[in-house]
Amino acid sequence: MREESQFFRRFLVLQQLSGSRHGRRSVGQLQRVLSQQGIETTRRTIERDLLWLTRFFPLTCDNSRPRGWFWTTDRESIQLPRMDSLTALALLLAYETLRPIFPPALLENWERYQRDAERALAESSLRDWRRHVTVLSSSVPSPPQISDWTLSRVLEALESRCQLAFTYHAQARTDGKKHRVSPWGVVLQEGALYLVAYHPGRETPLLYACHRMSKVRLQKEPAQEMPADFSLQAFAQANLRFAEQGAPITLRIQVKREIAHLVEERPIGTHQAVESRGRTWVTFRAEVEDSEALRWWILSYGTGLKVLAPADLVESLQETTAAMAKLYARRSRESGTKMVNTGEKIS
Repeated sequence: MREESQFFRRFLVLQQLSGSRHGRRSVGQLQRVLSQQGIETTRRTIERDLLWLTRFFPLTCDNSRPRGWFWTTDRESIQLPRMDSLTALALLLAYETLRPIFPPALLENWERYQRDAERALAESSLRDWRRHVTVLSSSVPSPPQISDWTLSRVLEALESRCQLAFTYHAQARTDGKKHRVSPWGVVLQEGALYLVAYHPGRETPLLYACHRMSKVRLQKEPAQEMPADFSLQAFAQANLRFAEQGAPITLRIQVKREIAHLVEERPIGTHQAVESRGRTWVTFRAEVEDSEALRWWILSYGTGLKVLAPADLVESLQETTAAMAKLYARRSRESGTKMVNTGEKIS
């Protein structure tokens, strides 16, 4: 019986260790996890278990206080069971798809699994998969850079339910303001990571862009618990402009025939249907939400798409495009004036 309990204790310890220094576990943290699983033991016993496990597994610890244990990343990981080729391909495609929209630090731990997947494919008929599969991204801006330290502290604060202190640099400002908050959740939107946190004295939680944080420090004080009726998704949609939900509308648009297949292949709303097909235009009807994201999508088609209804949306787009035309016309006149002043020939 003693050997069985020892085996399961050591097995649980292995399960808790991460493949990255940022996810390291102290002996105290391991002791709490084991206690939650109904295994009561001493710190000294866990330390002996860790030293025993290093004889057979690629484990190591750092020199921090308390010391943190983790799997080393410079040796091959142990797979039980072995990864099959289709699972390996799915993992690699997921990595290629998520890489453009995830902060780089968030994908750091994927490197070990990526190597495992590459090794699994190397022994299969899919070993040259990169010649036959590619992933493209239509995203124009690159995701903002978040330091490994900031990302680790934010996620650790959520996991440990402790308060978080940091200096926040507001947009277009070089100075920073100190904050001490209770983290409630994170929101990932097009590569940007946001922290939703409760600030003492505020009626509603606040939204912080993680790439604008510096001097992030984990605090010992417990965080204010998130209310049971609080919806992270609803809060994010109401406070992040491009995720904001709008009123439902019936959208009618005309799309040039040569690009109408793009709308048919990727419907923009529920119950999308083709009303008519002409020689030049194809008319669509769909139930959508009237949001900023919808307007961005409409404007991205330029003269290839025309909105027919509802009238309020048509009027709003008329004002936007008129302002844009005026802006570019003014810039064109200013450019022409400068060319005349310098004596250059205008054709």
